[in-house]
Amino acid sequence: MSTSDYITCYPIALSLHHYKEGFRSEPMESGSGLIGIVQGGSGKLFMRDGRSSALKEGAFFFVHAGEESFELMADPGGSLKATLISYSVQTTQEKGAGPHNLAAILGNGTVHRAAPALTESLLSQLRQAMAEESGIGLLRRQHALLELLLHLHAHQQAPDRIGNDSIQATIEYMEQRLAKPLQISELPELAGMTPSSYSRAFKRLTGLTPGGYLTRLRMLRAKELMADNNASLRDIAVSVGYQDELYFSRVFKKTEGISPSVYLKRRDRRIAVVSSYFLQDHLLALGILPIAAPSYPNYFATPSGFPSYLQDRLSGTVPLNAERPIRSSDVVRLSPDLILRTKLLHDLADKHWGEEGGAIFIDHSASWEQYFRTVASKVGRSAEAERVIRSMSQLEQDARRKLEPYVKHGKWTIIRLLPGNCRIYGVKEHTFTELFYNRLRFKPDDRITHGTYLDNAFDRLVELDPERILVIWSHEAAIQEFASDPRWQQLRAVKESRVYYPDSREWDPWGPIGREHMIKAMLRFFGKL
Repeated sequence: MSTSDYITCYPIALSLHHYKEGFRSEPMESGSGLIGIVQGGSGKLFMRDGRSSALKEGAFFFVHAGEESFELMADPGGSLKATLISYSVQTTQEKGAGPHNLAAILGNGTVHRAAPALTESLLSQLRQAMAEESGIGLLRRQHALLELLLHLHAHQQAPDRIGNDSIQATIEYMEQRLAKPLQISELPELAGMTPSSYSRAFKRLTGLTPGGYLTRLRMLRAKELMADNNASLRDIAVSVGYQDELYFSRVFKKTEGISPSVYLKRRDRRIAVVSSYFLQDHLLALGILPIAAPSYPNYFATPSGFPSYLQDRLSGTVPLNAERPIRSSDVVRLSPDLILRTKLLHDLADKHWGEEGGAIFIDHSASWEQYFRTVASKVGRSAEAERVIRSMSQLEQDARRKLEPYVKHGKWTIIRLLPGNCRIYGVKEHTFTELFYNRLRFKPDDRITHGTYLDNAFDRLVELDPERILVIWSHEAAIQEFASDPRWQQLRAVKESRVYYPDSREWDPWGPIGREHMIKAMLRFFGKL
């Protein structure tokens, strides 16, 4: 860049976001530069290219104009508080890389960490400047933003990045030697640091002491080994570096809140599902076979009424017909240790489930991850759930890339046809539309702004006269009923042969196994268009 070239930045907007535990944001894009700063809690940053990074207080990242989308997620058991700052970049040079030079300097989607106190102070100055409406306020905004950028950039280039690499090397050393004797005192020497500076740097990077981090690694590995029914506590203790089984039990109870023997019994609990949703999908993904679970014998063409992709996996599970009221007597006679319940389609308000019988009610959520994390927390398998969620996130990102050629053209309206009822799905508050529109990036009709779905909405469909229609979860008889209506025949999508009827009977986005089955079916369907 020559001496006659200048870059300057102006703040456009500043917004505070507070996400509850386990909540994952919709994909976000910025038409301008964006700074993300974490002010509290912990979570994850997901970039469109598949990268993900842990977030905690003091973390920050940059996303550059029009380059990538990103998502934020709060960790389970906590929350995430972050400020997003949009800013514009201007340069005097006619060609070259004004904004791109800045992008190269600041990086894109890489998480770093700065001193939270100073960052918060600079953020406060920027907030105050943006509240000023005077001409001098515009100058103060620019000055405050540049100060913040310089502060954050300095931490990107800070010498302790080399130290962080050394700390990471000792973490990898811990992971490789979980079953072997390991002295914490040898780690500072491996990192080339003094014991005190190593401990400070380690806690700054991980939030834990070296000893606490090693214990966490060992307990996570121990719980994985406990999934093997043939493994003894003695063998598990030795496998994670404890020669004394009793000492291992004391450490396990201190960190996990229950003894290893109680944890093993909890794993083997007899669990029943009483729900309109297939929460048995969630349990199977966690390695647990429920003793009873909901079925829909008039909907699914299987002997059990379970979907075909769960049929074999649920061998031995008693099907509970969810097309009619499920009574407590249907379940209690099976002597479950735990009953997972959600609101039923036919809820009898049965008072005999009873907390004393081990019944746990799970609140409604539009997020499959929230259901999954809740179920996992109730059965002591939260670590396993996070691995499944990460795997599913990768599957969604891969599917999005494969579907890019099909999502670029046209805007979609999603409907379900029931006897006498045309249901139009909205753009939010529903698990399927959240996947279809937000994660897979199909474009909705701009005129659809409602959430969940509208019932008895055929007149509205005629009014919209949509460009493309996706018909899901619909019986042939209902499809024929609407197809015979002259108004249906006049729809633009019908006349242009842009109504799509995938075999979606077993499309179920609410559980990890069904979600994977559905995404693969969607890839096959759209790949043939």
